Amino acid sequence: MVPAEDVRFGLHTHALHYGTALFDGCRFYRQRDGRAALFRLRDHLARLLRGARSLGIPIDHGLDALAAATQEVVRAFGAPEGYVRQIVFFGEGRMGLGAENPLHVAVTAWSPAPGPAAPLSLRVASFGHGATWAPGVKLSGHYARAVFARREARASGCDDAIFLAADGTVAEATGANVFALLGGRLITPPAWAPILPGITRETVIALATEAAIAVEERPLRRDDLLAADEIFLCSSSAEIQPVGRFEARSLLAPGPVTAALAARYRQVVRGEDEVHAAWLEVVP
Repeated sequence: MVPAEDVRFGLHTHALHYGTALFDGCRFYRQRDGRAALFRLRDHLARLLRGARSLGIPIDHGLDALAAATQEVVRAFGAPEGYVRQIVFFGEGRMGLGAENPLHVAVTAWSPAPGPAAPLSLRVASFGHGATWAPGVKLSGHYARAVFARREARASGCDDAIFLAADGTVAEATGANVFALLGGRLITPPAWAPILPGITRETVIALATEAAIAVEERPLRRDDLLAADEIFLCSSSAEIQPVGRFEARSLLAPGPVTAALAARYRQVVRGEDEVHAAWLEVVP
C-alpha cells in the first residue's frame, strides 16, 4: 500500500506505447450507518477477469483476492464515498509488439469530480466507433477514440459525443451507455452492438423492469434520438445523467422516467433498499 503519487514507471512501459492494459472499477457509497459499501464490486471484477482470459493475459489473482485488495484500498482511502479502479498492465522491459514484459496488477481510488450541474448536451462524433474487436473488454487502448471524441465535443460547445457504428446505428457515448424514451418504451442499443454492455446499464434495465417501465434492447438511429421524449447516459462512474440537448434538439431533462430511475438508483447504491442488498459489499 503506497500513495498513488509515489508510483513511478519509466518511458519503456509497454502499456504506455501499445495500450496493453485493461481495467475495471466501481463506486463506493456512504451507507445509512456511515460505512462505505462497494456497488456491484464482484460483477466488475468478474468482467475484468473474463476480459483478461479472452486476451490471454495470465492474472495470478482470483476474484476473492482482488476483492480483498479493493476493500483494503478503500479502507486506506479513508472516505466513505469515491471511485476505485483495478488495472492490469504490462510494464517496463523490451519495446516492440512481441515483447514479453512483466505483468502488473494494481488497485487505486480517488474522489470523482462532480458531474455537470446542468443536463448534458450531446453531438454525434465526427468519426465512427472504430473496430469492434473485444467490445466487451475495458481495454485501455479502446478509450483513445473516446478521449478525442469528447475533446471534439467540448470544443464545439457540447459535453459529450455519441458514436455511431459502421451501419449508422447508435453505439454508445464516449464512456457511457445510451437510453432513449420513445413512445413510452425505454430503448437501448443491444448487447451485441459495438458497445460495452455496462453493469450500470444492466442495473438500469433491472430497475426499470421492476418499475413496470417497458425496456427494449434494439438498434437506435440518430433520428430516434432526435425524436426521443427523454435521453440519458449511464455508467458506473457517472451514474445516470439526463440529456437536455441532442444536436439542435432540446429535451425535457430530467424527464419523469429519467428522474424516477435516478432516484431509485440513488436509493439502491446507498443501501436504502433491501431488495438489492446483495449488490452492495460493505467495507469492514
